[in-house]
Amino acid sequence: MEQAMFEWKDDYKIGVKIIDDAHKQLFSIVSRILRNFTEADFERNKMTCIEAIKYLKSYTVQHFAEEEKYQRSIGYSGYVNHKKVHDNMRDVVLPALEREVTQSRYSRESMEHFVGACAGWLAAHVLIEDQAITGKVPSKWKSDTDKESTAMLEELFKTINNGAFQISTTLVSAKYQGYELGKLFCYRDKFKTETEEEYTIVTAMEETLLSNIMTSLLNKKIFELDEVMTPMIKEMFKAFNRDILSAFLPHALVNFNSTVLPERDFYAMFKDVYPDYSMLWRTDNGYIALCINKNKVKPKK
Repeated sequence: MEQAMFEWKDDYKIGVKIIDDAHKQLFSIVSRILRNFTEADFERNKMTCIEAIKYLKSYTVQHFAEEEKYQRSIGYSGYVNHKKVHDNMRDVVLPALEREVTQSRYSRESMEHFVGACAGWLAAHVLIEDQAITGKVPSKWKSDTDKESTAMLEELFKTINNGAFQISTTLVSAKYQGYELGKLFCYRDKFKTETEEEYTIVTAMEETLLSNIMTSLLNKKIFELDEVMTPMIKEMFKAFNRDILSAFLPHALVNFNSTVLPERDFYAMFKDVYPDYSMLWRTDNGYIALCINKNKVKPKK
């Protein structure tokens, strides 16, 4: 018998029945969506998406409350960050996904993104973060970022994006966990402050969106990043990263390293520990991710 995609396994249990039962149901929903998409049945996919959104709304209210109550009862040290991930999923990610599929009248692209986001969140959260509650694996969220700094970064992104790329963006996730997007152009900058602190900032943009921006800017359809386009794009991203970090940090900054980051290296950033700040925005033509890390610097001898 062929194994179902995202099939529940007893290895995923954390040992708390009410939580494990909710996770098992979530696996069933996501597995059914994935199975339907392999059969390319639009009406069935649409109905499954509608059902999944309805279930997830209930799930994120009831299950998150139950799980958070359990975490408090055992004095779970990662509770604060875990609750932030829950709040982001319930208040930001799910409403953004619902708007996308309904406003597009359940276009194939929007439904594919919906199922990809659900599967990505399921893999990153249930299989890693929830396993950390009972110590089966370590949590990947190490930085306890506060709401004020996250809200500040969100506003800075909107303002600087309006000047740099001139596109309308909607925050999809303030706790993006590195689930796969479309083909990306990624640019990384490293900065030092006057107190020798080091920061890394990465902006990753889907190439469909980048092509649209450059076409609008140059009044010419762009199909590939050639030797003429690439230097221009690199300078745009370098300026964007510099402006974001300069406005976000109360320090003078010196850029000591800039590079186009291979897509595989971008996703590798999420392998062991998530970035301090990790956000994902949606536009009409693709997605943009922004990640910021304060680097550990070895003391000088």
